[in-house]
Order: sequence, then structure tokens, then C-alpha cells
Amino acid sequence: MACQMCSTICPADCISIVAMDDPRPDVEKAPESFDIDLLRCVYCGLCVEACPCDAIRLDTGIYEIAADTREKFVVDKEFLLNNDTDGTL
Repeated sequence: MACQMCSTICPADCISIVAMDDPRPDVEKAPESFDIDLLRCVYCGLCVEACPCDAIRLDTGIYEIAADTREKFVVDKEFLLNNDTDGTL
């Protein structure tokens, strides 16, 4: 819903959201892009508490995340929706 509550509350400033108008009449806006920089995230959970629609979760069961470049630690909306359960980026 691109309300920006998670990015506003984030103490590490690791969430970036670009909102767009949604063509559906019952939806005001939607995220055009939603990125989280996992290297900046401190996993405090404030974004989870701030989210009014339970869109951000820290209980996915993914405990180890590995990648070979820093750029791969910036995950986008598609990665988050896919819920990469094998723990690799």
C-alpha cells in the first residue's frame, strides 16, 4: 500500500519505497519499488510493528543470508514476495 510507515520508523534508513497511483478504484496507491538494504538493516523489528497490513515479516525461517557481492544484499519487491526460502540471495 506504500504508506511509508516502515521507512519512516526505520532507524537504519534501509527501506526505500517509491509510490505510484494504483489503477484499481479501491486502492489509493501501491509501491512501484520497495527495496531493503540488508547490510544496513539492524533487524530491530520496528518496521514489522509499524506496518498496518502485516506486509513485513521477520518470522520467515530464513536465518542465514549469503551473497557474493554487496549489491545483492539490496532486495527488491519481487525477492520479498518470492520469500526465498533456501536462504541464498
